[in-house]
Amino acid sequence: MLKRRSFTDPTSGLPILAIGCEGHDTAHHYMTAMTWLSDSRHLIVHTDIDRQTLTGNVARVDSETGDVQVLEEGLTWGRGVVSCDDVLYLFDKNELYAMDAWSGERRTIGLLESNCTFLGPLSITNNGKVLGVYWQENQRLISSEPALRETYWIIGTVDTESGEIREVIRPNFAEPYPVANHAMINPVDPDLLFYSHEGATEHIPDRLWTVDARTGVARNIFSQKKDEYGQHVEYVGHEIWAFDGSGLYFVKYPHSPDQPSGILFVDQHGKRHEFINGDYRYWHVGISPDGRYAVADTQEPGMSKIVLIDIETRRSKLLCELPCRGVHPGHPHPSFSPDSRKITFTFSDVSDVLWVGIMDLCNCNK
Repeated sequence: MLKRRSFTDPTSGLPILAIGCEGHDTAHHYMTAMTWLSDSRHLIVHTDIDRQTLTGNVARVDSETGDVQVLEEGLTWGRGVVSCDDVLYLFDKNELYAMDAWSGERRTIGLLESNCTFLGPLSITNNGKVLGVYWQENQRLISSEPALRETYWIIGTVDTESGEIREVIRPNFAEPYPVANHAMINPVDPDLLFYSHEGATEHIPDRLWTVDARTGVARNIFSQKKDEYGQHVEYVGHEIWAFDGSGLYFVKYPHSPDQPSGILFVDQHGKRHEFINGDYRYWHVGISPDGRYAVADTQEPGMSKIVLIDIETRRSKLLCELPCRGVHPGHPHPSFSPDSRKITFTFSDVSDVLWVGIMDLCNCNK
């Protein structure tokens, strides 16, 4: 059974509320997918997670009282997103479905062909009307033509009311890194989608892409620097849209040959980019809905720092420093509540059990 406990971070002295279960892993959503309901009080967590299969139970938790309601059992972590009207969207294989976060009522939104599989995380527009999705399509080869593939990665959208599934692009990246993933719909423009060229960052010189569903035009929006030998020297990833849709925040990883590394922003057209902050060895970044703050974690042996960054002043503040399991779902993946007042992250306790941590900005900014 989930429970609440409070403690003070020994490094920063700031209070943390933890939600979890003794002896069983609990985690929140990926940082690009809202985990809170619209009241910024209740949140969706994944608990009783099996470490081998990553399957567990999806539950709604009252962060103030600890009241719990299990909504779904036996689902793999990393598949959910909460809409502005408190609908939890999930997928299982080729089915995309919606669940009322209060009543638990479930309805199928759409089905892909049987040879297709939805992949996560999901994304959704601010008004809750369109989902950004991507999926894998497995083809049975009937020709020896080398141009024909067995697997395609497809970027698309889904209308949450009609269930219409719209294929927007098949990026068709070349081997040995053919995967396109991390598809995210622009929060205010349902015809503009981001997707990433996945692979070892040292070998991906064109990570950030957008596609306009109106025209089908795809664009690599961040031109990664190259050295005098033509090798790219900026290793980037873990992108997230600004809530106003103006552009994407992302991380330039610490092992990039070109320095400084840190959190960057690029506008949606790829015409302007800015360096936000490089005070720490950043890993993932979340953005507050009001656009005022970023929150990032760091990748360090056995632990992770959670850092708050004022986007206007570019100043950072260390919030906490906690044990971190280096594999999913144990990454912190820090993110904000809808009212931009609470920060959520996943951390490990001294027994390496995962909990969801919550910090209130009212306490952090004192």
